[in-house]
Amino acid sequence: MREDLLGYLLGALEPEEVLRVEALLDSDPDARAELQRIKESLRPLDEESESFEPPADLIGRTMDFIEASKPQPAATPSVDSAIPFSETGLSQRGASTRRWRIPDALVATVSMIVLGGLVFPAILEGRYEARRTQCQSNLQELGTALAQFAISEPDQRLPKIDLRGPLAFAGVYAVDLKEHDLLDRENAIWCPSQNQPSTSTIVPSKLQLQEASSAELLRLQNVSGGQLAYTLGVMDDQIYHAPRYESRSTFAILGDAPVRTADGTLLAHDGRGFNLLYEDGRVRFVSSTAALGTQDQPFVNLENRIEAGLNVNDASLGESDRAPFVWVKQSL
Repeated sequence: MREDLLGYLLGALEPEEVLRVEALLDSDPDARAELQRIKESLRPLDEESESFEPPADLIGRTMDFIEASKPQPAATPSVDSAIPFSETGLSQRGASTRRWRIPDALVATVSMIVLGGLVFPAILEGRYEARRTQCQSNLQELGTALAQFAISEPDQRLPKIDLRGPLAFAGVYAVDLKEHDLLDRENAIWCPSQNQPSTSTIVPSKLQLQEASSAELLRLQNVSGGQLAYTLGVMDDQIYHAPRYESRSTFAILGDAPVRTADGTLLAHDGRGFNLLYEDGRVRFVSSTAALGTQDQPFVNLENRIEAGLNVNDASLGESDRAPFVWVKQSL
């Protein structure tokens, strides 16, 4: 928790992580107290506004201090050369400690802060890259499972989303894969860059969805597909179908679920872009600008709606709880 709170104060978290931390702060007094303690510990960094010029001989004095601090081999003094400790040892010790002055300590502290400013962003960048890579690996694993599903179907189509009832949501893809024993790891539908589910959250069966109460069904539809977006299907000769699996390199079938802001902006992976899985099994990381600048935008159809594609080549991805069309009733 402390790492997330520190990242929250420094503005280093991804949008979805910010939402998770803010939810934690709203509900947990201990988290708010810990955030305040971290904020107080960082306050001296904000208060120090004047620049500081280190002494010109700082390096030399530091090296002298290190040299003087080294333990010296014991020597047996002669009777003639023996000098009381009170007259020499204490004065020499005092002289050596005076070599390391307050400005030196201040410069050392500033140096550590500067070093932290260089290292901490690098750690965060490495963390971001590791999470993005894991998301890509998850998509490739699911792509293999979807290919196996389609090949086993008579018309070689991907899972179909119902047009009414409790199975009328995009996350039913994961439910179908599980019921066909193709979902080896349920964690594969959860991206490490976003808030992870509790250990009790599992992909439900179709029977569980069909027997769930209205409130429970809404919850299950929201989490069944994890943090991914799935193709909502296509229209073919004015008839709704699941996409036929044709190994196309331009037809996206899975992607990171976007975080939709109030102004309609789509965010994922710190706002940098989205991992998209295409029918040919290739995973591409598409920047937010590029994703929204193409004619066939991945998260809407050709009419700019979060609905099924208008033709067989119109790929349109929706989050787990999305229905193929806005008029679809998702409960019985």
